[in-house]
Amino acid sequence: MVAAVDHYGNTYDHKIPLEFVKPWERPLDISFAITSLLNMPDIGPLIDQRKIGAAGFSFGGYTIIALAGAQLDFDQARNYYKTIGRKELEIPEFPGLVKLLDDSSLIAGSRHVPPLKDKRIKAFFSISPALGFGFIRKQQVADVTGPLYIVGSQSDSIAPVKTNARHYHRLIPKSTYMELPGKVGHYVMLAEAIDAVKKEAPIYFTDDISVNRHAVHLKVDSLAVGFFRKELKY
Repeated sequence: MVAAVDHYGNTYDHKIPLEFVKPWERPLDISFAITSLLNMPDIGPLIDQRKIGAAGFSFGGYTIIALAGAQLDFDQARNYYKTIGRKELEIPEFPGLVKLLDDSSLIAGSRHVPPLKDKRIKAFFSISPALGFGFIRKQQVADVTGPLYIVGSQSDSIAPVKTNARHYHRLIPKSTYMELPGKVGHYVMLAEAIDAVKKEAPIYFTDDISVNRHAVHLKVDSLAVGFFRKELKY
């Protein structure tokens, strides 16, 4: 069984920029979804609670690591975004996010974030995770005890591996890490597209000529399936 969530304010047709800069909301969404499914009379009994895994990409990659037990230093992340990391918040989906970092409701909300670790999840697969710069101390990842696999892309300009995927792996040495080499960028993980869509939205659907998106998908799919089969003993 596979469950996907519609993150409030964070979807293509439903964009609320302020919601995008609340990193704690996405892990809470996942935990809410798990609880809801387990409580459904026609679905809950079908779920083996000993074998729940989670996977995510980009902001979702961070979400997975947070659910594993990592604790973001929001003030650190906020300061990074406002200074040397400003470029990392200049994403095509949400232009002008930097100006929202001083929003009073955002700052107030960051002071009352509940624990995000979800012990019901037994294995974690994180693809091109973001927000790595919000983790600067080993203590922030001390609660990450479950198996974690991290995938990075060498030419990722949205979530550069130096401050994200590689950085997470260095902080969490028990994690497994694989980096896609060459000109593989951030959005390679999105769906393949027909030529008309590539022309309409090239930043999301057009890769460097040396990159075969289909082959990348097959590679990461294989890694994820192998990881979950091993860790969840399927």
